[in-house]
Amino acid sequence: MNKYLNIGLIVLATLLLAGCGSKKKNKDSEAVSEVAADPNALTSSAAEAHFAKVTGNNTTAQNLVAKVHVTINFNDKELSTNGTLRMKKDDVIQLSLVDPVLGIMELGKMEFTESKVLVVVRIKKMYVEVPYAKVGFLKQANVDFNSLQSLFWNEIFEPGFYKPEAKSYAFIKDAGNINMGLNGNILAYKFVTGEKNGLLSKTEITGSKDTTYKLWFDYSNFTQFEKKPFPQNITLSFTDGKKKTSLQMELSNIKNTSGWETRTSVPNGYEKADFDNIFKMLMQ
Repeated sequence: MNKYLNIGLIVLATLLLAGCGSKKKNKDSEAVSEVAADPNALTSSAAEAHFAKVTGNNTTAQNLVAKVHVTINFNDKELSTNGTLRMKKDDVIQLSLVDPVLGIMELGKMEFTESKVLVVVRIKKMYVEVPYAKVGFLKQANVDFNSLQSLFWNEIFEPGFYKPEAKSYAFIKDAGNINMGLNGNILAYKFVTGEKNGLLSKTEITGSKDTTYKLWFDYSNFTQFEKKPFPQNITLSFTDGKKKTSLQMELSNIKNTSGWETRTSVPNGYEKADFDNIFKMLMQ
């Protein structure tokens, strides 16, 4: 059972890294002015039109519930299991994992809300509950729930702002795609979108100055969900320049289902664990 516990912890660590958001910035981003002379840059009118195409792909559904097959590659090991992904816009993201052998017993659940992350590891009767700002390795950056949920909902975002604006991005043509760039004080963002269909196929996050650490989300195998395109395959990858961790989620049976419990209660008798210690253990 220890390897199944590791699955849950690795998922947690990877998803927390995905939640890094930069501090609020001014709308006159340097990223836009720096590429103004690029011959592949879109004109302002073309940029506005493409921005409308990209955001027009966003689903209007408020809920998403799907079966998910999770595969993690970590330290040259591959682990896989099944579970359920539940999301409610502007409220919560839940990922529960089950025993891959019988597919019945819930191994644990991760829950992301606007202010904190909760992970419940049922097979060890332990849990972690902590505000994003108190996770040690994220103290230097804001964790923005809006940014985090955008990554899961296959949407572009502008860190520090609830709703993105076209004028904040640099739009550059690149081999059939249009890369939409943002550069904050801490992190830099690139959204790879289709020139013709506006589909978001990749979100890439690196340091603004130090690009050693890199996180990216790849989206593929799109299907129709509430009359909008939505990826059935979402792959999270992270590298520190030496090792690469990847987490692939294969979604199926995607539905707009409401009425499920949006908050998880920790059972009596569970021991509270310290995430920093768990994370350090995983990084060894």
